[in-house]
Parts: sequence; structure tokens; C-alpha cells
Amino acid sequence: MDIIAAHRQGLIEQLDEEVSALAGRGRDHVQRALVLHHLFDHSRGGHGWALTEARRALRIAAGLAELRRRLDRWTWIFTRRDETRAAFEHLSEALGEAARARTVAAYRAYRISSTAALREEAEASLDPELLDLLDQCHAARRNGASLPVDLQQALAGESEALAAAAVDQAMLDRSWGAISGTGLRRAAKRLLDDKSLAREAIKDQRRGADRVERELRADTRLPASFRANPAQHFYALQRMLQERRRQQWREACDREPDAFELAA
Repeated sequence: MDIIAAHRQGLIEQLDEEVSALAGRGRDHVQRALVLHHLFDHSRGGHGWALTEARRALRIAAGLAELRRRLDRWTWIFTRRDETRAAFEHLSEALGEAARARTVAAYRAYRISSTAALREEAEASLDPELLDLLDQCHAARRNGASLPVDLQQALAGESEALAAAAVDQAMLDRSWGAISGTGLRRAAKRLLDDKSLAREAIKDQRRGADRVERELRADTRLPASFRANPAQHFYALQRMLQERRRQQWREACDREPDAFELAA
């Protein structure tokens, strides 16, 4: 591997580590909402799909919280209580992992398409139509212009296809199969299945991005520092995660008995 290729591979690995950290763990729905909002904000509103996905993250968090309250409050009415609780935990994990995969795919695509040094990776890993739309989104952002509505809609469609392809659908199907045999079935479908989430997304699109973003920024489930300054909060989160990774690396080195000698 030549020096340029090695440098490019190092950048890809660094980006993948950052993207993974920003997407969080399965249960980190609020963190993903912040990260997805950043894509919308950074694109000057051109990447409307990211705002829709941020709202989806908060809806999943709210839906799971509601199901957990039902399970904790009304355990006595459920038959096969242990099975119901296990099915809920399986659904929670599957939805979290699916949401995480969707965020990783979208954030990575946005970053590699905007980084000149990673152009070869962008062309190799992204669908040409999606890459072209992201290029136009970045060009509009850099020029201080608005991405035309038809291109925003096309970018949303391609972004959704990318996100859906990243999901472990078999895991999701198994979790919905498990929950369908419990007393949580109807509430879970009403709150969290794809059709219900899609209906809510369509409502948001009809109401307009400006209004939806104002509501998201006012959501009290989000940190006060985000509501005060979303960009500043995101970059603080990014720095905190970077420092955490460095600390984990240092601790891993400390556990290796020959690390000092190797470094020397």
C-alpha cells in the first residue's frame, strides 16, 4: 500500500470510528436526534431527510418509553409476563440497532461525499445518484444557496433507500414476531411500526421544515445546551466522544505490558 492509499485508509478508519461513536448505542435515541439535526443544520436545510429522521429517533424513544410504562404499571394484566417483558426488550434492542445503522449510513455518506480526500471511497461505496445529489447539496451549502425542492425530495428518497438497506431486517422481523404474541402488540404497532412512523413523517413534511425544526429544538427531552445552541452542543459532543476514544486507547495501551517499549 503506497503512502497516499495508507493515508486515505487511515482517514476512513478514523471517520468510521467517529461515526460509530456519534451514532451511539442502541438506546441512545436522543443522541442520534442531535447528530441527525446537525446534518440538517450543516446542510442549510438541504438535507431534509435528516430532520425527518431526527424526529423519528425521538418518536421511537417516546414509543419505547410508553411501552415500558405500560409493562411496568400493568404487569398484572399480562399473561406470560416474562415472555412479554423479553419480547419488549428484544423489540427495544432491534429498533435501537436499526436506528443506529440508519444513522451510521446517512452520516457516513454525508461526510465522505463532502471530503475531497475521500472521493474515491465515496464513489466506491455510494450509489451514483445519491452521490450526485449529495454533491449538489454540498455545492448549495458552500454557495449559501438553497437546494431546490425537487432535489431535496430526491435526496430524501435516496437517503431513505440507503438507510433501509443498512438495517438488519431479519432481526426486526423476529422482534415484531415476538411482540405480536403479547398484550403489547396493538400499542407497539400503533406507536412504532414502520407504517405508523411513516405517517408521522408525512405529517411533518406537510407542516414544513421550519416549523418542525422549531418544535424539535424546543423539545424538553433534548439537553438545554442543545436548545440554546444546537451547533455548539454538537461540536461539544463530538469533542467529548473524541476524548473518550483517546482515553480508551490510552487505557488499552496501559494494559499491554510491552506498550511503552513498542512506543519507544
